[in-house]
Amino acid sequence: MYKRYLPLFFSIIIFSFSNLINAQQKVTYIKAGKFFDGKSNELESNVVIKINGSKIESVGKNISIASDANVIDLSNETVMPGLIDCHTHVLLHPGDYDGQILRESYEYRAIYGVVNAEKTLLGGVTTVRDVGNEGAGFADLALRDAINNGLVPGPRMLVANQPITPTGGYDLVGYSPYFQTPQISYHADGPLGMRKEVRKLVKYGVDLIKIYMESYEKKQNSQDSLTGGINYTQEEVNALVDEAHRNGIKVAAHTYSDKAARMAIEAGVNSIEHGLYISEDTFKLMAEKNIYYVPTLLVYEQWRDSKIFGQISPQNKVKLTNTVEKHTASYEHALKTKVKIAFGTDTFEYPGTNSEELTLMVKYGMNPLSALKSATSVAADLLGIESETGTIEKGKAADIIAFSGDPLKDISVVEKVSFVMKEGKVYLNN
Repeated sequence: MYKRYLPLFFSIIIFSFSNLINAQQKVTYIKAGKFFDGKSNELESNVVIKINGSKIESVGKNISIASDANVIDLSNETVMPGLIDCHTHVLLHPGDYDGQILRESYEYRAIYGVVNAEKTLLGGVTTVRDVGNEGAGFADLALRDAINNGLVPGPRMLVANQPITPTGGYDLVGYSPYFQTPQISYHADGPLGMRKEVRKLVKYGVDLIKIYMESYEKKQNSQDSLTGGINYTQEEVNALVDEAHRNGIKVAAHTYSDKAARMAIEAGVNSIEHGLYISEDTFKLMAEKNIYYVPTLLVYEQWRDSKIFGQISPQNKVKLTNTVEKHTASYEHALKTKVKIAFGTDTFEYPGTNSEELTLMVKYGMNPLSALKSATSVAADLLGIESETGTIEKGKAADIIAFSGDPLKDISVVEKVSFVMKEGKVYLNN
């Protein structure tokens, strides 16, 4: 009688053996010439990383490697964690901004997002915090899920969808009041309205809330630099932050002025984005309250140099030049304090060039090691994913990049990655 079960028995044996072979094949070793783990105060040499599936199993100098093992030899490269960009807009693209929103379908924008996501990943960015894609519907949330499910390549995404603004704040401008333009933000007014809008976004599945503390469309307070009118009362901001935190998600505040930053800090936001005109005392207050600063230096320089919008008027050239100078001064104020600075680019027009922000961060005074931390362990802490990624250590996701040269001597070498691995899968190996 037992003979009838022999085929099943042998099938189980073969299946188990096949699984064992596959499991063994999933183990990969990386030989790193120079090595930065994302948190140490120096680079190491000749480190081996053992990866099992999507996770890092061990890291060290004395890890034995079997003769028939799968080995990736990066012994002539510098190896570090994948970059984490804390301020992106993956579904926006170069060209006419209004045209994207008015003429392009959600589906077309989604296809752009797929292309941009892959370019971003191949540029060495394995995680992004995406803080809004005006007029793209829920395509950014869908892209996040498609990446997570392995349908398309891209960085791990934490998505805000669209920002929260008051009625009359952050809309397309210059159109007849009789023409109903698409909404590029979610409008909310009053403390109860703020709570309601946060709850709707939580229902949609966002990973964070973005609030516009100021809107330049609403009111220009200066003729010689980028400014905007303050959108909300303190009570409204307090309600939004309280509701978001009550639902277990963080808040990023788009902020230009010192006054707006103070309001956001009082409410307890998790990060200040841009911070063009912030004082040293305000950065000290942020440090005390563990609120992060995401400066996004590069995008304003690109605007000034007409690399994004093309030819600009002499008046706007002056305005943007002054803005860059004041923004740089604010960043230098931050460096004098203990505020935590996280890497973020805002440069949606050039996906894959995100690491150029690191070059500017160092140019304006940050030491290279701190810059690397800002894009790895510090960024992971801000995003609340420090147990998952941001460093190369046991149990973390195998998010790893490599490039030639020493970033402590020349930070710009990070701009030319030759190797990208995300969650144990190799996407680039030149």
